[in-house]
Amino acid sequence: MDPPAKLDGPSMQLYLDMRRLDLSAGEEFSARLDRDFRDREAAHRAALDQAAAEHERVRQSAEVARQRFEHEVQKEIKRRQDEEARELDKIRQEKAERELAERRRDIEHARREEATRMMAEEEEANARAAAAAAETRRRDEKDRAEAVEGRLRAQRAEAEAEAETRQRAAAVAGLASQTPAQASSPLPAQQADQRPVDHSAGHASQAGSGTTPAVKGTWGDRDGEHQEYRQIHQRLKQLRTFMVQGAKQNPDLKRHMGDMRREIRKRVGQCTEGRGANKGLMDKVMAILGEAKADANSPKVDVRQFLSARTLASIDSANATDAAHVPGLLVYLVNIFTKAIIAQFISEASVSPKAADPVGIIAVQMFAAREFRWNGASLIDILLAKFHVVCPVLWGMYGDEGTVQGKARLGWWREERDGPWVSEQRHGERMTGLGAGFASLALRDFSKTKLVNPLPNAAYWRALHAIVALPPGAATATHFTVLKAMVEGHEARFLKCYGSAALAGLRKALIDFPRHAGGQGGASVAARAVAVLPDVLKRNHKLTL
Repeated sequence: MDPPAKLDGPSMQLYLDMRRLDLSAGEEFSARLDRDFRDREAAHRAALDQAAAEHERVRQSAEVARQRFEHEVQKEIKRRQDEEARELDKIRQEKAERELAERRRDIEHARREEATRMMAEEEEANARAAAAAAETRRRDEKDRAEAVEGRLRAQRAEAEAEAETRQRAAAVAGLASQTPAQASSPLPAQQADQRPVDHSAGHASQAGSGTTPAVKGTWGDRDGEHQEYRQIHQRLKQLRTFMVQGAKQNPDLKRHMGDMRREIRKRVGQCTEGRGANKGLMDKVMAILGEAKADANSPKVDVRQFLSARTLASIDSANATDAAHVPGLLVYLVNIFTKAIIAQFISEASVSPKAADPVGIIAVQMFAAREFRWNGASLIDILLAKFHVVCPVLWGMYGDEGTVQGKARLGWWREERDGPWVSEQRHGERMTGLGAGFASLALRDFSKTKLVNPLPNAAYWRALHAIVALPPGAATATHFTVLKAMVEGHEARFLKCYGSAALAGLRKALIDFPRHAGGQGGASVAARAVAVLPDVLKRNHKLTL
């Protein structure tokens, strides 16, 4: 800036001095501003450097934490993988051990089967030789034996009729002197004024059923009957072998027979509760048996060898028109049907005894069918033969449960052929199912049908009597288990069949028998289970024994 022109010497000098002072102050101010700016810039840069260093420290700390976490994760994953690998190795080892044990059992089983087969073949060869030697003699004796058998059958039927007439007369004669105490004796004859209806024989046999059924008087009689049915069971096993051998020579028969067998087992296994629920499956079973009956290509067998002497004696020889030889396929499939029925009793009724009822219905329905009777006689002896093997206590058999022979006589089962016995629990379950199953068969009501009951209600009475009439100390847990299963849930039908006589029978079976029977070790627990049933009847059915 130029100095004013009007200023003279001293003023100019003063102006210039002032000018210089102003310039000096501005420069100093600018310099101070520059210093402050540089100081603040340095402070900001130092703060930024410190923040960057802190950020780096935090980042590095986070990175260390991340690496540590990933290391722990990898360590846990490896631990789990190692544990899973050890578990898989353990499972593979156990599976390998099981497979090895199964292979050993299969090999051992195959060895036993091979030995059995060789023995059977040897016995069969010996039997064929003996049969060939005896064939000529049998041909000569056949006609003569059949004639003698017919006469004996007629004589047995006449003798049984006379014995029944005498027994009824004796029972009626004894009513007049019977005391009240005698009225409650074990399995008594019924009083004449009560005359309960026997539901076992259909319309044709309602008259004359005013007394309780007769029971065999000696254990020897029951044992003889038991052995007879066991022989029938053995003949059924021989029939099975005969049919299997025949099927090997006839592929069409083998396929046909196998399909029928599987279908029957499947249908019986589908049996369920509910009115009319089993009609379809029974129609299929009846159709299969009808087809077997009409099979002209099946080898013939004499059906009489599968019937008991009692059944044969009941046949009216004058009206017997059916041929003695029937298709073997029919008897074979009836046997398959009975085995399926028994298996269903064991598997279903052992868990829920009421499940025995629909199974009993279809069994009785089949054996009552007219088309599967022979000269009016039912083939139910085939089913009873199986019962004699699996549950012989129904016919009063007894033995020591601590011995092999005793277990066999009581119906104990083995896990496999010649293997260990089933456990006590499994044996009890089997006996429960079979006892309930027998009751479902023997207490059916045929009063509203024209069909004849194949297993009259008297069979239930006889089984009840056979158990409660055991010798002192002979009762076992098996007897009490079967008795409980026979009675529990079936009281109403028993009372419907026999009225006040059934009350006396229940009193003997549920009160007197558990109290006085004694029994072997382990029987007391089962006896107490029977002894509580009167209280259950009183509470649930208002029935006082």
